[in-house]
Amino acid sequence: MDVIALTPLDSGAINSVIAVLLGLLALTVFIFVKPIPSNAKYLTLGIMLPLMALFVFILYQSFSSNISWDNKLLRVNIPLYSNEIDTDLVDFAQARVVNLIKEPEYAAKWRTNGLGLPGYSLGWFSLNNGVKALLSVTESEGVILLPISHDRVILFSVIDADEALAKLHASAQSKQPID
Repeated sequence: MDVIALTPLDSGAINSVIAVLLGLLALTVFIFVKPIPSNAKYLTLGIMLPLMALFVFILYQSFSSNISWDNKLLRVNIPLYSNEIDTDLVDFAQARVVNLIKEPEYAAKWRTNGLGLPGYSLGWFSLNNGVKALLSVTESEGVILLPISHDRVILFSVIDADEALAKLHASAQSKQPID
């Protein structure tokens, strides 16, 4: 089984997640201090605690994100959007490194389902070129583009783009390209 570790969050993205958590905590405290019915206070607590837990989970899980594959399945292990894809659908030969600043057609245009924070894009996005993409991007350079069908790709930031690309291309030798 081949594994590629994804780039962990940098300090800017961590600060963004912490700012969201602090904002949710401040809002919860404000609602509890404000004179409103107790049912509303507990409803707020029932909404805010799971939401804060979700952001803590995203922060924690982002440090162990990876892409792994064998002969049958490609496993995308990212927070909230882990996925398994049949390797017959993956075009390892067309994988390449992109720079989202120099190649804006691969930059995210619309978030269809995901999280977009400064320094961290996670989830399903529509790209500027109209392709749908599963993103786990923490920086603009050294992003791997991996086609998973004729109209879908995975974009993910990696620690060593050249090494990751070599692993992906090595897997392509036994596969046929997607038509």
